[in-house]
Amino acid sequence: MDKTEGIPFSQSQENKKGATAQKKFLRFSLTVLLAGAVIGGIFSLHQAWPHISVYINSIGFHGNIDRLREFIHSFGFWAPFVSACLMITQSVVLFLPAFPIFVVNALSFGVFWGMLLSWSSAVLGSLVCFVIAKKLGRPVVQRLVNRVHLETADLVLRRYEKYVILLFGLLPVISFDVISYASGLTLLTFWEFLPLVCLAQVPSTLFYSVLIDKIDRGTLDAYWVIGSILFLMLGVFSLALRAYLTHRWRVKSTETLEKLQ
Repeated sequence: MDKTEGIPFSQSQENKKGATAQKKFLRFSLTVLLAGAVIGGIFSLHQAWPHISVYINSIGFHGNIDRLREFIHSFGFWAPFVSACLMITQSVVLFLPAFPIFVVNALSFGVFWGMLLSWSSAVLGSLVCFVIAKKLGRPVVQRLVNRVHLETADLVLRRYEKYVILLFGLLPVISFDVISYASGLTLLTFWEFLPLVCLAQVPSTLFYSVLIDKIDRGTLDAYWVIGSILFLMLGVFSLALRAYLTHRWRVKSTETLEKLQ
């Protein structure tokens, strides 16, 4: 027997409205608490900054970064070209991290030229991924890219069209190289993709290059740390959004299979 049977319609509607109001109040309360925690954390950071800055500005880049830097410098005049090749390779292969290359470029070539080198080579890497997908098709791309990530990128591009590429340059919901591969599988042309990827690669390249340069010079101030925290929060939000998009893709795949049966 249905639990709602025998309950007047008006009373049922009131119960639903009450439950909805409680959910809204709970969401609002959590939002206020989160905002208060963030503001309180930033205020505390600002107050304790004189002590924290001594520690942060004393951080050096060692280990693998030093070895990578020595490797790139060993090529002398060709060092920028080698750095660009490494950046393009990590874009295509995907499991290689790009951040050490950003660090080495900023430390080796200065904030401006290092940033320009990182940006241009990241753009070239994205274009190579796009061309591989466009020329060789989905079977090859599926061997290079995680299937769930690729299908999630497909879903986003179909729903929100090409301009979502600009958003993914700021929010690392999915690896931008995966977005480049997925874009190559759409009707998007090379010349349509080029300006979008040039703009999308600017925010992260600029942020990382300047941040690394400030740490290296020991001139990192409280405002940059606050900016870094906000950037990190964007990253956390991106992970949550990626989980949501992955869930949407799985639900959509299940519905498609049920229709085919």
